[in-house]
Amino acid sequence: MKKTLLIIITVFITACGSTKMKTDRIIDEKFKLCSDIKYDRLITVFYPDEEKRLITENIHSLFENSLLKQGHLTDISKAGYSNLLGKIKRGEVGEESTKKFSQELSFNPVSLFPDSYFTSCYAELIEELELVNEQSWQYQFRDAYWKFEAEGDLNSDNVNQVEKALQLIPAEKFKEIAYRKLFLDLIYMHLR
Repeated sequence: MKKTLLIIITVFITACGSTKMKTDRIIDEKFKLCSDIKYDRLITVFYPDEEKRLITENIHSLFENSLLKQGHLTDISKAGYSNLLGKIKRGEVGEESTKKFSQELSFNPVSLFPDSYFTSCYAELIEELELVNEQSWQYQFRDAYWKFEAEGDLNSDNVNQVEKALQLIPAEKFKEIAYRKLFLDLIYMHLR
């Protein structure tokens, strides 16, 4: 009897964990699809040049690489980004970093770094698809980021709010560029 009960409990726990992993994977897929579609629209409208397609499709990763080469970003992690945001607030990183990046590319990519463009993907997960609720990190992140936008910018004391939003993203998710794009947009637009 105890063995049977133990087997039933084990199966139930495994099934629940498996369902959560599948749900997380679906949420990630939907978020990335939303991000990719929005970005593809930007490229099509502002940079339709097929010769630069590989560059424009990977602009965030390339900007991140440039920040690493320039020594402004020390690590592709939440800690690295937190450190970079602090440097920006203290004025240690300025417009020269985006100018150098534009020179590396041989064109000005400003239209590929829209303010808050990707927050709508969080809204889609929450409001349209109803895949996440108020307890999810995505919901809490969206609200924290919106509060940051409403109350200031990286030069204000409100930078703590964007730091709070950054810390809400799980470290495993932050390893994916899709979850860093919003911060790279914010950083690029602030520095230019």
